[in-house]
Amino acid sequence: MTDADLPRLPGEIVYHFDVDRSSIPLSQFIDTARATQEIIDDFNKTLFDEKLKYELRVKTPEEGSLLEVLAVVVTVGGSVLAFLGTDIGKAFFKGITTEEPAAWAEKVGAAIRQRFLKPKASVEAEGSEVLVEAVDLVPDVSPAKDLSNEIEGEAIALVLIGFLELETERLKSIGITPEKFRTAFQGRNRVFKSCIDNPEVKGIGFSRKPEFAIKRSDFPQRITQLPDKLPDDPIKPIELNFETVDIAVNSPNWKRDGRNWQAATGKHQDISFSIEDESFWQRVEQRDSNLKPTIRDNMRVQWAYPAGTAKPTHVKVFRVLSYNGFQLSAPMTDQEIQALQSTVHFVEPDTPDLFDERRGPNDENNKGDE
Repeated sequence: MTDADLPRLPGEIVYHFDVDRSSIPLSQFIDTARATQEIIDDFNKTLFDEKLKYELRVKTPEEGSLLEVLAVVVTVGGSVLAFLGTDIGKAFFKGITTEEPAAWAEKVGAAIRQRFLKPKASVEAEGSEVLVEAVDLVPDVSPAKDLSNEIEGEAIALVLIGFLELETERLKSIGITPEKFRTAFQGRNRVFKSCIDNPEVKGIGFSRKPEFAIKRSDFPQRITQLPDKLPDDPIKPIELNFETVDIAVNSPNWKRDGRNWQAATGKHQDISFSIEDESFWQRVEQRDSNLKPTIRDNMRVQWAYPAGTAKPTHVKVFRVLSYNGFQLSAPMTDQEIQALQSTVHFVEPDTPDLFDERRGPNDENNKGDE
């Protein structure tokens, strides 16, 4: 039996990368696992009032495959099944999985019943209409409570896979919006950004079978523009750096509400930014003949980003001054910049980690870029 013949086990989250060789960078593996944690944590906070207690474990993939296999192991359950018993929970679960919760729970309970011995163990979450019956065929290794935890782990895994598979507009249509699930969409972006950054990844699927429904050409469309998050203390604004800078664009996006642009400066590579210049977007909509994309477009812009990082992050372009040498707009005045300082909200910078280039200005590793 090959690994492709093995079904996805309850609670498993399988990332199947379409690559020609059997390795991926460690940073991509870690990014994917961290993103999975972010998405589940956001669902736990938004849907289950943080009552779900679980562990995310790394499982050993089968030999000869390039699978990243994670497992949701619920340690304190009840909140997921209770949620699925509500009208909101039923609509949410059906919207993202197309399954009715009660029928699905009965089906998944039957799928794992061989791991239990009790002849008819019924599991019913408090306040929930979801009922599962399991007929056990092997020695009793877990009580009925563990069966309900396995079902809840599978529910979380199934919802997460659906969240990654569905297009953004479909998610919005069923009420899963970036405004409500900002952190989850941030994790989702991380998954597909890691695929974009690895040119060897030709597609991705979520089962052991070599079926890659999401192709490389689809990755940019899976990156969702995130709404700004207000600082915890709105009275204390984030200090901003405003700069006029020449950039070389290596990844534009002519759809305003899509993913960010990406460019390089004389000091930094791979700067991600959004364009907030209304005049520029009017020219795009009017198909201005002076905006003629080339392989590597040169732009002069005025942008701003939160202070305190060696490399600009969460960057917003407020004025596009020129495009491939053609003058588009006059620079912002000092008065305009001062007004923006008090009215524009930025996402607070994320805490950098071992695999993140965004480290503090005193970090020795960044001095070579000065």
